[in-house]
Amino acid sequence: MKRWMRVAIPFGLLTAAVTGTLIVHAVEQPDPDDPEYLTPVHVQEISGGTLAERLVAEGVTVERATTTEQAVGAVTKAGRATLFLSTPDLADLPELRKLPRGTNIVAVAPSELTLRRIDWPVTVEGSHWTSTVTDPGCADAVATAAGPAAVLRTEYAAEVGTTCYAGGLVSFSHNGLFVTVAGSPDPFRDDRIAEHGNASLAVGLLSRDTRVVWLDVHEPDVTPTTPPPTQPTFEYTPDPNSTDEYYDEDYYGDGDGGYGVPGGQGEGQGEAEGEGDGEGEGESNAEGGGSSLRDDPFLNSLPATFWATLLLLVLILIALAVAAARRLGAPVTEPLPSQVPANETMLGHARLYAVARARDESMLVLRDAARRRLTTHLNLPPDADTEQIAHAAGLPVRYVRDILDRDPPESNSDLVEAATLLQGLVRDVTGTHTEEGDPS
Repeated sequence: MKRWMRVAIPFGLLTAAVTGTLIVHAVEQPDPDDPEYLTPVHVQEISGGTLAERLVAEGVTVERATTTEQAVGAVTKAGRATLFLSTPDLADLPELRKLPRGTNIVAVAPSELTLRRIDWPVTVEGSHWTSTVTDPGCADAVATAAGPAAVLRTEYAAEVGTTCYAGGLVSFSHNGLFVTVAGSPDPFRDDRIAEHGNASLAVGLLSRDTRVVWLDVHEPDVTPTTPPPTQPTFEYTPDPNSTDEYYDEDYYGDGDGGYGVPGGQGEGQGEAEGEGDGEGEGESNAEGGGSSLRDDPFLNSLPATFWATLLLLVLILIALAVAAARRLGAPVTEPLPSQVPANETMLGHARLYAVARARDESMLVLRDAARRRLTTHLNLPPDADTEQIAHAAGLPVRYVRDILDRDPPESNSDLVEAATLLQGLVRDVTGTHTEEGDPS
């Protein structure tokens, strides 16, 4: 086996295992785009029908809304209701500003981008591989009554309000609204609601009012808006044959939507910044500068587990390099610090070849040494071929070829046999006795 394969194969297997685990984990996670995700109309694994039934049993009226505008209208009409955002990342967030003061909002696992868009005083501090069961750790009445619950997956930090379940549940007031952010959908799902204190927590959060408006959207919800009417534009085209003394081409420019000032010192005006003959300057509302990496939506969409896995792979590579005691560059030839007996050097090289199982390389070393010894004894050039060596030694060409040009050894016994034959050939030709296992 090649040396690089000893590092590449374990690393490749580890990479495949980690990648496969991440893919399976991603596939198993519920997708908010799935129509069954936390919907109150079905009772299935990732739906919310069981929660809706428990709310009705508690005397709470559940009203389903399929658009954010419809949900806001239902809350406004009811006067007092709880708005349940099962998929806040898909909701039309600007519509929430129309909610009446005093409205309760329960949002399930909003992302960092959603929190910034709606300007809630909450930030995402981290995320967990799966939902974690924790104790309330706060004085909130609903959380205390529910006890341990699996609500910690996305961890939040709030500037104001109450934080429970180690950041898995935060409650605060914002612009007259009372908002609760839950870090995991597990307490609201049909297949998880019966575990731990999930049912008590979910029902308690949504039963603060006698009416719940359940926003059930599974694709980006955008309220259509009517564009403002456009003002008609007029373009003045002077008559070339006109003798109007008030028209000055140097002043009005060439009519591409702006007015130039003679000498190029004025600012262009109008929707299309035109340039006059005097090179008038146009105003621009575009702001320069690129956004920082922290605001990059692609990087923000990557889960924390991705970065942890990437860091783990880098550490594994470093550990493998250190364990193998290899430089990251090409090998460097260095002189020995002291004189070493030739026999010890030979044995050291042999042990290195044995450890690396480098039978082909060992055979090449023995063969080159035998050829060098034979050509020197027979007064042949160093690059003499097998036939020249056989004729000069008076031996059959086939016999010499079978020894000097035989196939690479496939096992240690083949290598020992080839070395013995090389040793016998050198002894027969030179008439000298060599050390066993040393044809040179």
